[in-house]
Amino acid sequence: MSCELGMNVVPPHLGLPVQKFLTTNGDGTGSINATLNHSATPADYYYLVPGRYDIYSLLIAVSDDATFNQSDYGGIVSGLTNGIKMFVYNASMNAEIPLLSGVAIKKNFEWFQLTTNTGLTQFSGTPQTLRINFDIRQDYGMPICLSTGDKFIVRLNDNFTSLVGQTFGLRGIQH
Repeated sequence: MSCELGMNVVPPHLGLPVQKFLTTNGDGTGSINATLNHSATPADYYYLVPGRYDIYSLLIAVSDDATFNQSDYGGIVSGLTNGIKMFVYNASMNAEIPLLSGVAIKKNFEWFQLTTNTGLTQFSGTPQTLRINFDIRQDYGMPICLSTGDKFIVRLNDNFTSLVGQTFGLRGIQH
């Protein structure tokens, strides 16, 4: 499925399937583990697109050494205060476009409300990992198409230091 409108009369341009992790640097360098304390100042984990990038899925993993309860976030008791928000920054419009209807994710069960591709694993003992896979084409009918200078942003504004791991990865075609 193409991000371009109209009839395609030339062969499609092939791209490279690529996974990009969101980081505070925006270029995939630095730590991919978003487990810092961002309660005082919000932090953006993002990918700054150097060329055309069609996003087909967003894979999120939240891991903790605790048993996950429905109203917690990972093992963070009672969930997050401010929550996780997602945006697409459109460079040509110089505007952030909120995703997921602008909803902030604050509790484990809220991921299940947004996509059917969500699951909870349990390793030996009590550690658990919550896997959230937004299959964007399946869930919304087409990929998110970004151009040079655009960003895919996840904004964090809580303390995540008690989590073992939290990553946000984009999967798509880099042109």
